[in-house]
Amino acid sequence: MAVIHEHNKTLYPVIVQHVRTLQVLMFAFADDEALRLTRETGYAHFYSRSRQALWKKGETSGHVQPVIDIRTDCDQDTYLYLVDSPYPACHLNRDSCFGDAPKAPADPLTRLMAIIRDRLAAGDLEHSYSAKMVTGPLERLLKKIGEEAIEVIIAAAQSQSAPDTVPARATKDDLTWETVDLLYHLAALLTRFDLPLEALQAEVEHRHRPTESDA
Repeated sequence: MAVIHEHNKTLYPVIVQHVRTLQVLMFAFADDEALRLTRETGYAHFYSRSRQALWKKGETSGHVQPVIDIRTDCDQDTYLYLVDSPYPACHLNRDSCFGDAPKAPADPLTRLMAIIRDRLAAGDLEHSYSAKMVTGPLERLLKKIGEEAIEVIIAAAQSQSAPDTVPARATKDDLTWETVDLLYHLAALLTRFDLPLEALQAEVEHRHRPTESDA
């Protein structure tokens, strides 16, 4: 479905997707004013064809949708809202208007950063380990990253040199455990410096973009 024209308005199809779980949440339409308000306020706005009126998602239910990014398709006639909302998107109180399909699992670093953001939002800066890592002395966080990196190296070395009497599962479990610890503290570092994963992804793409020599 592409752009439609009715009641002297141009209406664009909008797909709403969760930025972390990648679950498709809903489908709606937006006119130029809805798109402008979405960009200016950072919250999803749409145009209701039945009511012939502009509406903000969550204006009555409170289930607002903070918009992280807005994208268009290759024909510039369909929009994608990438949102980060903890609320149900469907008026039936389901996460998605397309049913309770299993959510795509977030990658480990994305999940860890979300957990850290939740801990910070809780406001318990005195007792939360995550809050202490993000807001406390930088030296302490850097020291923990160094310690966890060494633990990963040790776990990998032990996995390689483990005797046949030690189950491979046990050594891999140790390596997994230590790697998650390292990722957690790296996530805390990224959060501390407000460095989004998209910046890391952009750098990866930049480093590995095709060159003339690859042709």
